[in-house]
Amino acid sequence: MHFPETPVLGEPYTWSAVLLVLIIGIGIAVRRIRPLTGYAMTVVGATGYLSVGLPFGPVLFAPALGLLALATRLPVRRWAPWAALLLPLIWGGFVGDPYLGFANPNLYTALVLGPPLIMVPALIATIRRIRTEESRRAHDLDLRRAAYQERLRIARDVHDLIGHSLSVINMQAGVALYLLDKDRQKAGTGSDHRIEDSLQAIRSTSKNALDELRATLAVFRGETTDGRAPVSGLARLPELVDSFHSAGRSVAVRTDGRLDDLPGPVDTAAYRVLQEALTNVARHADGADAEVVITRTAELLVVDVIDNGPSVPRSGRDSNRDGTAPDNQQPKGSGLIGMRERARAVGGEVTAGPRADGGFAVHAEFPIRTEAQG
Repeated sequence: MHFPETPVLGEPYTWSAVLLVLIIGIGIAVRRIRPLTGYAMTVVGATGYLSVGLPFGPVLFAPALGLLALATRLPVRRWAPWAALLLPLIWGGFVGDPYLGFANPNLYTALVLGPPLIMVPALIATIRRIRTEESRRAHDLDLRRAAYQERLRIARDVHDLIGHSLSVINMQAGVALYLLDKDRQKAGTGSDHRIEDSLQAIRSTSKNALDELRATLAVFRGETTDGRAPVSGLARLPELVDSFHSAGRSVAVRTDGRLDDLPGPVDTAAYRVLQEALTNVARHADGADAEVVITRTAELLVVDVIDNGPSVPRSGRDSNRDGTAPDNQQPKGSGLIGMRERARAVGGEVTAGPRADGGFAVHAEFPIRTEAQG
């Protein structure tokens, strides 16, 4: 039986050259998935291909494609050093010459011109990517600038509308106090101190609200406050309770644990939730008194506000306490919604609803994360 002879490739196209071409092909195939591995395989294959005496030519497109894949994925500072592998690749085409090709002047010409030509596609891709990134950054900057301008517009509008109204309220309360004192001096008799206390509460509350408004709008404008604006935290709890007392209501406060070292966001959120809860008691539970219980543990801050107002169905009470007035008696607001959003912003939660034995209860929990806990 006669078997056909194994085909023999003519020199220099040997089976080793076929293996090198296969390596180059695999490198091109994987360059999009593993750009660094693909580039390294194309360089190794092309270097071996030229080292066995095969001519320069289309084989140089392989490392160009591999380097292009690197340039589309990595910044210049990361892919540019890998371009140094092109130097031994070019030298591989001359290594078969005498003295390893160093005596051939064409080697130096090829080392000067070859790598830059191979790098042209990668350089073009890099320039296009840099331009795209600059365009994206410019677009993002325009969006941020537009958002900042909108914030300034809102800050101006809020200051003009609410700030003016609060200033007028404060001024009118001051005038009323002056006239009340003047009338009392003329009559030579005492006056109802409840009226004076109410006017003082109106004046104090409007002044504090105006200070807080200005401090908040300063944050909108990116300005720094002068330190005169009141700090919104549980340290202002006595002041809040006093304002409630001025309205003729009774508030019992019980605290358990230290409250002077709370994280700033938690301290502010807890105060705002407490403030809104007491405001709802004064607004929606006529004649009701309130009880505030604040408990602080190592990992949790708990705030409870309970009032003894009349017992009403959940739907009726919720419609009041969440800021939506029943029968369109009052404008809609966002009491419970705002409390829940403030608590959620610091990882906490708020639950609220009527109590079984009458009244309404607000329960808020805030996790306490110290800097050591991250």
